[in-house]
Amino acid sequence: MRNFLPQSKPLFMPNRLLAAHLALFTVALLYGANYSIAKIAMPEPIPPAAFIMLRVLAASLLFGFASFWLKEKVAKPDILRLAIASAFGVACNQLLFFKGLEMTSPISASLIMLTAPIVVLLFSVFFLGEQLNSLKITGIVLGIIGAAYLILNTGSSAAFKAPNPLLGNLLIGGNAIAYSIYLIMIKPLTQKYQAITLLKWVFFFSCFYVLPFGGPGALAIDYSELSMEIWAVLAFVLIGVTFFAYLLNAWALQRLPASVVSSYIYLQPLLAALVAILLGADELRPALFISAAFIFSGLFLISYKKKPKLNHEAT
Repeated sequence: MRNFLPQSKPLFMPNRLLAAHLALFTVALLYGANYSIAKIAMPEPIPPAAFIMLRVLAASLLFGFASFWLKEKVAKPDILRLAIASAFGVACNQLLFFKGLEMTSPISASLIMLTAPIVVLLFSVFFLGEQLNSLKITGIVLGIIGAAYLILNTGSSAAFKAPNPLLGNLLIGGNAIAYSIYLIMIKPLTQKYQAITLLKWVFFFSCFYVLPFGGPGALAIDYSELSMEIWAVLAFVLIGVTFFAYLLNAWALQRLPASVVSSYIYLQPLLAALVAILLGADELRPALFISAAFIFSGLFLISYKKKPKLNHEAT
């Protein structure tokens, strides 16, 4: 019987890897669908800032409850760092995102978000000492061209709830910058603490940052008058996109390299486009294809790594 025991291990490991990839695909699908589904409830009956207030409050409660059994303490200097990171990663990030999403189309917003890895690279060069090469420089230029082209060549469309695409795309770009600063600040802490502990503190501080902007709007909503459709949107964003997406991402990060996890952001525009078109929230336009070609090319060059040369010398 012992001869059969080792055979079970190879069958188990691929299943765990498959589960991790399915988790990441689920995260990408949740984020991709969020571009269209969140717009159903915005700006009426839920204003963008009020939506964010509800989101951070729900996340703070859910992650606080989930971390109750961890009993993990965070050093005071790290709490200050989390407080600053939260201002960029949640408050600025979400306020700019939801306000921008209100003004632009779902597919445009998802493409602009792809510039986040480019911004992260730029910040990494200045603050973390990462080295640039000709491929990465070319990739940065291509990504900026693609984003700029999309921002300047997206016409207004009331039919697709995009009243001011130019301003909306600029706000989404600002959201990408804020999120990039957050990643740079929180990266060292991910090696010291569990993800749930970090997220508990990040969303705790974000409640105070968002309160002046979204608190009054959240209190002014007549929740008794909300339709079942709006309640379904709220449940999807508050529980699915906020809580489960963060948890699945952290779970997959324990089982796959960070480079693999981050690469799933490339799926978001495709999934966002499919969901948006199925829901009638957007349409395919030439500017989308042109800008996507520039952005994807830039991301490929930035993430490309040359294979090490083989040593053919005789030994």
